[in-house]
Amino acid sequence: MTDKNVLQMTADTIGKDLLSALVTELKLLPDVWVKLSEKKQNDVIDRLRSRVEHNVKMATHLIASNGRTVVAGDLEQITIKDGVKAVVKFSGAAPNLHELYDASGKAVLVVVANPDEHTGGMNDVRGESDQRGFDLGREYTDDDGDGMDGPGDIVDVDAREVPQLGDGPLQSEIDEQFAAGRRAAEEGKPESECPVMGGELCIAWVKGWKSWHEEHPANEAEEA
Repeated sequence: MTDKNVLQMTADTIGKDLLSALVTELKLLPDVWVKLSEKKQNDVIDRLRSRVEHNVKMATHLIASNGRTVVAGDLEQITIKDGVKAVVKFSGAAPNLHELYDASGKAVLVVVANPDEHTGGMNDVRGESDQRGFDLGREYTDDDGDGMDGPGDIVDVDAREVPQLGDGPLQSEIDEQFAAGRRAAEEGKPESECPVMGGELCIAWVKGWKSWHEEHPANEAEEA
């Protein structure tokens, strides 16, 4: 498969990837959103922000490339004196490096594509304060819930389905996803890469991912 095929496949699934990330987070929620602490809400938002930033960056590069051969890099320095000289740094794993090498001495087109222009304000999205449920500042009025009156003989409870015998994944499947989460962490993949699957399996995958990072704190310190 060529690099162009990979880029096109990625472009076609950007929406699916974002939706999958949202579904995964919903499955992993230990409780309804308003009952989560501010820290837990921020953890979820941070994981989603990372996934969105990655996809926006990819989409920006795809649109800017417009089917051309592209090598993405960082502009480290630009000097304007008797012309303009620019220093661009590329990752050793960047796609199409060999084609850039072949273009040595030839004219190339430099396209400026800054994904940060499309992610403004994302850092302003934060979890709700843990004090939101207390009577501080009267966030909720005495009439909160107006229009929701109903028959008085209805009991307001959370209905939960009683699991039947044979429901849920096998222990071997849970162990398999735990191991898969550890492998993903070892390969440097983010927690948001958890695949879409049943809730218990998702939790096992995330536990495996976290257990690997707890055992290798030095690796995270080096990356930071």
